[in-house]
Amino acid sequence: MKKPLISIVTVVYNNEKGIAKTIDSVISQTYPAIEYIIIDGGSTDGTVDIINGYKSGITKFISEKDSGIYDAMNKGIRNANGEIIGLINSGDHLEPGCLDAVAKAYLENPTYDVFHGLMRVYSSSEKFICIIGNDSSTLSGGMIEHAACFVKKTSYEIYGDFNLKYKISSDYEFMLRLRKQGAGFYFIEAVLANFYLGGISSRPLGTYESLEIRHNYGLISTTVKNVNRFFLKLKMMRSN
Repeated sequence: MKKPLISIVTVVYNNEKGIAKTIDSVISQTYPAIEYIIIDGGSTDGTVDIINGYKSGITKFISEKDSGIYDAMNKGIRNANGEIIGLINSGDHLEPGCLDAVAKAYLENPTYDVFHGLMRVYSSSEKFICIIGNDSSTLSGGMIEHAACFVKKTSYEIYGDFNLKYKISSDYEFMLRLRKQGAGFYFIEAVLANFYLGGISSRPLGTYESLEIRHNYGLISTTVKNVNRFFLKLKMMRSN
């Protein structure tokens, strides 16, 4: 069977320490049909120079100011031509053989929308913590392993892209939106990506956004008094 084109999108801003590791993990994949897109938010450190050193392995590189990580991701998705799109942020990295596993799962199960697998988690000091991986039923309690998620291009066209209202947890809202509208999730029992703590997902705002999203999707219920207090706190955090 014809191998599907897989687009990998990396978003980055001022991460000269971690970007090379991410790029190396993509261009060293043995899977032959890869499109690699890097979206840089206008870095002012040495990030752009490092990326330019990998020109031969990068399909498209855009460096300009954006409105945050999800604006950059949406830009990468719009520029992607692959049947499947994976998002691996700067500092994280794909597991060897990852894209072969994703393509195999897609070819054997073409009606599904999201293909996701296991993910290794490391501390910011690169100490191994654990391996995580859950099926979509766990979305009621929180986000599945986003660095190990691959979504069909047509699914973005059908269900929409990332909601820019959320600065840290829009990927969680996106996955709940897909599940609510009947999208199919296929779990791959293999490590697909490696994730490092300490990024924007670790900020307190992410916890509050995730709670807001769960509330909006009817996954948690609270009293009116508590809801009003919660949204006031969220508004204050977003304004800082």
